[in-house]
Amino acid sequence: MQQRPLINFYLILNVSPQANGKEIKKAYLKLAQTYHPDKNHGNKLAEKKFQQINQAWQVLKDVKKRAIFDRNLKEAKEKQEQGKQTELNFFYQPLKKEKTVEGKETPIDLEIPLKISLEDICQFRQKTVHYFKPVNGEKVKSSFIVQVPLGVKQGTRLRFKGEGGSEGVKKRGDLYIKILLKPHSLFQRTGESGDLLLNRPISFVEAFQIKELEIPSPYGFLTLNLKPPVTEGQLLKIKGHGLPKNAKEDKGDLFVRIFIDYPKEDSVKIQKQMEGLSLDQKKVYVEKFKDSSFIYPQVLKFQKKVQKLREIF
Repeated sequence: MQQRPLINFYLILNVSPQANGKEIKKAYLKLAQTYHPDKNHGNKLAEKKFQQINQAWQVLKDVKKRAIFDRNLKEAKEKQEQGKQTELNFFYQPLKKEKTVEGKETPIDLEIPLKISLEDICQFRQKTVHYFKPVNGEKVKSSFIVQVPLGVKQGTRLRFKGEGGSEGVKKRGDLYIKILLKPHSLFQRTGESGDLLLNRPISFVEAFQIKELEIPSPYGFLTLNLKPPVTEGQLLKIKGHGLPKNAKEDKGDLFVRIFIDYPKEDSVKIQKQMEGLSLDQKKVYVEKFKDSSFIYPQVLKFQKKVQKLREIF
C-alpha cells in the first residue's frame, strides 16, 4: 500500500514552524474568515480548504499534538531526502471562482421564533439569533444580531432581507424573526395602552408604619413616598414607567396595587382582633408583630421575584 503523504500544516496556515501560539492563531483566524462557507456559497474548493485550515488549527494549537506532528514532519523530511518519499507538502492554490452551470435560482425564506423579556422591549436591547439555513442542499450554521424594537408586540414578524437560505448562488431568501414575549413574574399588561400593573404586597405592620416603598419597574427600581396607614387595594400611579408605545419612546404608566399580607399562622385571628379598633389602637396593636420571626408568605414570595429582577439590571 502506498504511504499517504504527510500534509504540512505550517504551509496550510502560512506560518513558520517556529511560530508561537499567538502567531498561529492570528493566521488561522484570517484564513478561516477568507474561506468560510458563508462567504463562498457553492464553492467546493473553498469548502475543502476551510476544512484543512480547521484540521491544521486543531493540531497546531495543542502542545502535545503539535510536538507529535513536528516529530513526524521531521521524519518525513528525512525520508524525502533519502528518496523514500517523493510527496510531502500540500500547497494551497489561490481561491478561484468556480464555473457554475446556470440553473434555477430558488430563494428560501425562513422563520424562527425569538423569545424576549418585557425588559428587552423597554430598554432597546440586542439579541443574537443562532440558526441553520439551507444552502444548496446543506445546512449552514449562521448567526444574526437583532435589535429589539421598543414596545414590539407579541407575534410581530421582523423581516431581514437576504438572510435566509437558497438553492443557487445569486438569490437568497429572507429571514423572519417572530417575536414571542415571555410572561413576566411581576408585571401584567393592561390592554394595548402600554400600561402595566404591579401587585405589591406589604406586611400588615408596614401598612401602619411604612413611609417609603421600593417599587421595581422595567427600567430599574424607584422609591415612592407614602403616608400611612396604607389601605388594602390602594392604587398608585407612576407616570411613564409602562411599556414604550412606539419608537419615539412614548410610554404607558405603571400602576401599583397594594395588598396587605398577614403572618400565615395568625392571619384570621389578627384580622378578627383588629375589627372595631380605632387607628391609634391598631398602631399600638401591630407593635407586638414587629418581631422579624413572623413569616409573611406573599411578601417573601415577592422578594424572591424581585431578587431575580435585580440580577437583570
